[in-house]
Amino acid sequence: LGNCERITFGNISPGLQSGFCCDTGGGWSTSMIAHVSQLHAVPADWSDEAAVMVEPTACAVHGALAADVSEGDTVVVLGSGALGLLTIAALRRFGRKCTIIAVAKHPHQQELAREFGADHVIASDHISRPIRRITGSLAIGDGDIVRLTGGADHVIDCVGSESSIAEALTVVRPKGRITMVGMPGHVHIDLTGLWQREIAMSGAYAYGTETLPNGERRRTFDLAFELVAAADLGRLVSATYSLDRFEEAITHAANAGGRGAVRIAFDLRNEKERNRA
Repeated sequence: LGNCERITFGNISPGLQSGFCCDTGGGWSTSMIAHVSQLHAVPADWSDEAAVMVEPTACAVHGALAADVSEGDTVVVLGSGALGLLTIAALRRFGRKCTIIAVAKHPHQQELAREFGADHVIASDHISRPIRRITGSLAIGDGDIVRLTGGADHVIDCVGSESSIAEALTVVRPKGRITMVGMPGHVHIDLTGLWQREIAMSGAYAYGTETLPNGERRRTFDLAFELVAAADLGRLVSATYSLDRFEEAITHAANAGGRGAVRIAFDLRNEKERNRA
């Protein structure tokens, strides 16, 4: 709402991108309404699993390029769920040469983060010390407020939680940048460090047209199709469910990391036939 004139001034209810638009339907149904610009032809030889990964990959590509990482930067990617892993892959394929530090909680996430191009992979608990070591920084402050004398040039937050934003503010260097790719809600954050250390924070939402480091302009989805094919991202679909098993699917998705999964999807290939029966 506010970014799209067709929603702001038209008769389509808001929520088109967040999945709550009552007028269009969505991916949890056998049919939906979409603008022609939102439709993308999937190559005939692709698996459905690969096709499922295109849209989240487009979000990650947009976030990685919106961050506008400079040559030689040290970049921390907070979170190594599907969005974080795809962001690492996008940074490595389309971004400038940089050092990527991935923060990953579970062993399979850590392994995939390395495979997709992270130079360093650290556990999600107590991230300040290893980032301090990698960046050659010192810790300053006491109690609950600890900052680094240096830190990462850029932090890409693929979680969007209160704790992840606080961590980003802790490990980014003075005059560094934080890009929010994960969707935050209502959070209570001490922004003293952002003000005092002149940190820039911005959001990266959805997709559109991207500017590559060489100045070339390309549609986000075209880049996403390229990345899905190059990195074989269809394998990240860990499990599929029929719509009537939606409760199981949501539970699995909510606990994907702890269960060794990355992406959970609904399988609608036989849904219409099942409904007719």
